Order: sequence, then C-alpha cells, then structure tokens
Amino acid sequence: MVRISRVSLVTVFTLLLCSSCITNRDLTLLQDGKKMPQYEKADYTYYRIQKNDALRIRLLTTNDEAASIFDINNGSASNNSGTAYRVYEDGTIDIPFINNIPVAGLTLREASKVIEGRLKDFVPDAMVKVALANDKFYIIADKKTGVYDFYKEKLNIFQALALTGSIPNNVDRRRVRVIRPDINGKAQVIQFDMRAKSIIGSEYYYIQPNDVIYISSIKGNFFRTESYTESVGFITTSISFLVTVFNLGIQTGLYK
Repeated sequence: MVRISRVSLVTVFTLLLCSSCITNRDLTLLQDGKKMPQYEKADYTYYRIQKNDALRIRLLTTNDEAASIFDINNGSASNNSGTAYRVYEDGTIDIPFINNIPVAGLTLREASKVIEGRLKDFVPDAMVKVALANDKFYIIADKKTGVYDFYKEKLNIFQALALTGSIPNNVDRRRVRVIRPDINGKAQVIQFDMRAKSIIGSEYYYIQPNDVIYISSIKGNFFRTESYTESVGFITTSISFLVTVFNLGIQTGLYK
C-alpha cells in the first residue's frame, strides 16, 4: 500500500486554498505598476466604411421637392434619420439617379463630402449627413453576451462593457480580445490587459462598429470563488474534508 505523507497532503490543500480566491489584483482597473503592461498613446482612429456596411444618408436642402426625391426608399431599409444604402462588394453605393459612388475606405465625414459633391449637380445647396446603420458591437463575456448600439462616436472599452450592467468577477480582465474586421473584410484579433491604467488613450482604448469583444473566464475558474462568503465556505468545507481524510488515514495506516 502506498503511504502518503501528511505534510504532502497538507501542502496540496494549502496550494488549492491559496489559488481558490479571485484577488483585487485580478479585478481592479486602472492599475499602474511595473507588473502592468505599458501601452503607448495613440491618436483616435475614425471608423472607415467597409463593404456590406449600410449607410444612412440624409439630404438637407431648402428644396423640399429635391429632398423628397432623394429620400425615396430605393429598396433599402429606411428610418427617421434617412434611407440606408448598402455598400456593394466593389465599395460603391447607389442613390436615386446617382450610381457608383465610391465610399469604402472613407470615414463617414469623407463619405458625406463625396456624396454631397455628387448631389450638388442636382441640388446646389445640398448638405449631406452620413451615419452608419450597422453601428453595433458585440460582447461575449460569460453570461453577459449581447449586441449593443453605439450611443456616441468615441466609445471606450469601459463604457462599452458598462452597458452590460456589470462584468462578472470570474472573467479574465488580463486578456481581453477584440475581433475587428478591416476594410478588406479580414478579421484581426487585438488582445490587451484592461486592468492597466496605460490603456487610456492607447490604441486599445476605443472600440469601433462591428467589434466583437470577447473576455474568457479566468483559468482554473472551477476552483475559484468570487466573494468572501464563498471563500469562507470553501475553506470550511475543505478543512472538514481534510480532517476526515486524516482520521481515515490514521485508522487505516495510510499515513506515515
């Protein structure tokens, strides 16, 4: 029979208990220390229109007749902010009487100027406002999975996650991943530690439309507890189990 050292058993349980709690270091945001990653500051990057995006185009003019013509629902989704037009695979859109307007790769402001320039041939006082119809982002984080709308242009990672109500303690804030499509339709995966204070103003601080934010559970989450009460309960149960094992081991001669 294999004889087990009491010291070995105690060591195993001690390590298990030490690793069972989620600490403040795992949860606290805006940490600033040598062990935290130091992200460099970066200029804000405006979203660039991609293929298959849907654009809401609103024409502002004193010519009511022209406004009614160019706001016709031309087989596209429509809402109170104007008609939504799909960006084709070749990167262009069509609006009534004007085809093949190149917009892919442009910011919304740049696209507004391009469309406005084409419309001025018909409506001299035309002013165009362009917005993204599919301005949504996605969060996958334990039980907080959902689809959310952008409520402003510069939406940072903290504001985005706050829309879920609260982030569970058992998610890994050290390894936040963002799946972001580029203008060529290819997805890139960005990973960062959202606990670091240096994330503010970095390239990871702001999210963009169509981003998928994924936060996995902390490694070894099965044994982890999320509160003081759970920790006490876990420790009490473990000690009781340990005492029972000791007693059985002594009776059977299992321990040295």
